[in-house]
Amino acid sequence: MSKENRIKIKELRADHLDISVVKFYGHCLKNNFLGTPPISMETLRRFLRIEGLYQVRTATARKRFEMRYFGELWTCDFMHGPHVLEDPQGKRRKKSILLAIIDDHSRMIVGSLFGFVETTQLIEMVFKDALLSFGVPDRLYCDNGAAFSSQYLARVCAHLNVGLVHSKPYDSSSRGKNERFFRTVREGFLVTIKENQTLDIKGLNDAFSHWLRNAYHHSHHHGINTRPIDRYQFSIRDYPRKRIAEENLDEFFLVTALRSVNKDSTISLLSNIFEVPPQFIGQKVELKYPQDRPNEVYLYKNGTRIQRIHPVDSQLNGRTYKPTPRISDVAFHQVNLESNPNKTPRSDS
Repeated sequence: MSKENRIKIKELRADHLDISVVKFYGHCLKNNFLGTPPISMETLRRFLRIEGLYQVRTATARKRFEMRYFGELWTCDFMHGPHVLEDPQGKRRKKSILLAIIDDHSRMIVGSLFGFVETTQLIEMVFKDALLSFGVPDRLYCDNGAAFSSQYLARVCAHLNVGLVHSKPYDSSSRGKNERFFRTVREGFLVTIKENQTLDIKGLNDAFSHWLRNAYHHSHHHGINTRPIDRYQFSIRDYPRKRIAEENLDEFFLVTALRSVNKDSTISLLSNIFEVPPQFIGQKVELKYPQDRPNEVYLYKNGTRIQRIHPVDSQLNGRTYKPTPRISDVAFHQVNLESNPNKTPRSDS
């Protein structure tokens, strides 16, 4: 590393003392301050330590906490699971992903499901099932992953009047109850199915649901000194949760999109062209659809559902299209001889 680069690194570090060395290494690499070939991160770390520019982060005090009643705080997180078959007839194995939502007070797992990708659709399935089974929580606590930070989840929680709280980046210990549960899953559940080479994703979910109902929820939990099912029942008796009908809940979980209506009474959504009533031409309308049924699109105006809209059928429109004829003073299929008496009719003989 040249002397010039050392000076530049020191100057840059003086302006970025608050960021980690990992991020600072990226800044230096972007500005070409690390030489050719670039020095390693450990070399940079050692240089900063010698120059007194290495900030050792002091651990902040973290007090043990617990919510007073069931539903006051739900915490959700993802865990990498075993490799399983995509379907019973398939041969391809993929790594599964577990999404689990735990109640802070009772340690009950209010929602869980194994999938293959960390998506908002997996969150919808698990969160909706938890709401229907246990009612609406006060707050939902999760990390800063793309699915949890999406506008979709923020909008859903706003409709439900649920406070959505995100932890600080790289602060997994703030979701310690989830981490402890995942440890129990690895040590108490996954060891029983680890060698099963014919297990598919449905079989994995069925086995996990059976383990939750018959083992985890009915086992003594040292953190609360009782069984999760017992603490849940005691709490729900004194603090009942608000319930939402399934048809109303489906409305909250619809994906929302805004579109301007074209002059031909159409809008474009998800690479498809939909037809809307002509009275909305030139207006901006709201469209909503379920994540698992993107072709089931509903038209909204000022928050009120108008109707369901369908893809354009050009051939059907062509059969029903009746162009208006143009009225003309000239009739080309006949000649009015009276208007010109001096003109004689043409003779072909």
